[in-house]
Amino acid sequence: MTLRPGTAPSRAAAVSLVLALCLAACGGSDDGGGAGGIGRAPRPVPEAGVQVGEETDESVIRAASTPVLAANPKDARNFVVGHRVELPAYSCVVAASFDAGATWATTTPALPAGTERCYSTSLGFDGSGVLHLAFVTLAGAGNVPSAVWLTRSADGGRTFDPPRRVLDAQKFMVRLVVDPTTSPARLYLSWVEGSGVGFLQMVPPARVMMRVSTDGGLTFGDPVQVSGTSRDRIGAAVPALAGDGSVTVVYFDYRRDAFDFQNVEGRYDGTFELVAATSRDGGATFSETTVDPAVVPPEPFLVFLPPLPAVAAEHDGTVHVAWSDRRSGTPAILLSTSRDAGTTWQPPRRVDAGGGAALLPQLGLGPDGRLDVVYAQVEDAEGGPTRIRFTASTDGGRTFGPAAPLNQPFLRAWLPVSPREAAGAGPDLGSALGLISLADGAYVAWPDTRLGGLQTRRTDIVGAPVKVTADGAARRLPDA
Repeated sequence: MTLRPGTAPSRAAAVSLVLALCLAACGGSDDGGGAGGIGRAPRPVPEAGVQVGEETDESVIRAASTPVLAANPKDARNFVVGHRVELPAYSCVVAASFDAGATWATTTPALPAGTERCYSTSLGFDGSGVLHLAFVTLAGAGNVPSAVWLTRSADGGRTFDPPRRVLDAQKFMVRLVVDPTTSPARLYLSWVEGSGVGFLQMVPPARVMMRVSTDGGLTFGDPVQVSGTSRDRIGAAVPALAGDGSVTVVYFDYRRDAFDFQNVEGRYDGTFELVAATSRDGGATFSETTVDPAVVPPEPFLVFLPPLPAVAAEHDGTVHVAWSDRRSGTPAILLSTSRDAGTTWQPPRRVDAGGGAALLPQLGLGPDGRLDVVYAQVEDAEGGPTRIRFTASTDGGRTFGPAAPLNQPFLRAWLPVSPREAAGAGPDLGSALGLISLADGAYVAWPDTRLGGLQTRRTDIVGAPVKVTADGAARRLPDA
């Protein structure tokens, strides 16, 4: 995302160049087969839920990823999603649903005066039903983050207050967590910052940081460093709030991986450390423990937009963490649980169904404590058929039900090209999938290419409800 400010071309321009070369080599034909492609009649996504906040007109070519979902505790049918847009230019979309995800209306807030474009979003509802939305604005040819803004909506995401600037430039992987049990709402805002940025690289040392608001986002305290001072290359930070008031931030220590972190030619063959930093004093101080010391990264990545681990914290302080790991040879979803509020961690166990590369896990907790996992399964990690799968545990993550498929397969090869393709990165699935866990099921959102093609790289955000029975068995609606 961030390149050399003011001098380097944007990632979108680089992708456009790659596509132009591909079109020349392919003679202008869509060799992907199946749905999508230029000149084909528009049609609904077959058997795959609904498009979320996107145009259905096939003349509108847009590549979207990384949906973030939230549900209104005061209105069970009010969902809101925010997601990134990669093509034709960087932007963001916010959409609201008032019928439990059956239909969506785009409600993206107006940009602050003097800003150029928004990009990544993070959002959550407080206990009174007010939606809080944080988003990043980009500036210049290098797509450098210029600021982080916070806005709120008192009508379920239909309209938004004027945004207020809460962080300055060069803040990456911004995540917002809202405590629904406090009034005024307590907001936790985390991010990653380096010592500088360059072309597809971050300058170490980098830090995970956090600011906390105790008045619903009107003011924030001073920044607090979450990550340990001895760590140089870190990223992919994701916070979660437990019912006991503790906040846990999970992130990767990339160790010696200068290849991805600093865009050095080649591919890293070492391991990462997965770290959990926990605060029991409202975000004032953090203590670290190691979730897993030997994570084998599934594939190369862009340092500013890495695949994220997933974290979910229960009411009693139990914390679950999931990530994609290639230690067995093929990327798999591993889960580790701490039953003492992040002090110790159980050995990781595999939770995906096998049958291909498992990527981008997302976790959710139902009101009854059910633990949900959604992930992408790619038959061929380089670009083959991709399914979104859902599995659930009703015993605290000790066992899981069958991994139910939520979609007809789409081709990963039709996704936008990763800037790290030369190093072996597959087409860009984004940083995370979207998941809302509900009393009797869930709602899932993912990037889907079936209205696109190799020429267009069109990628829509698609959403679908999931029914989960008392024993943890899942099935996508309306087939349930």
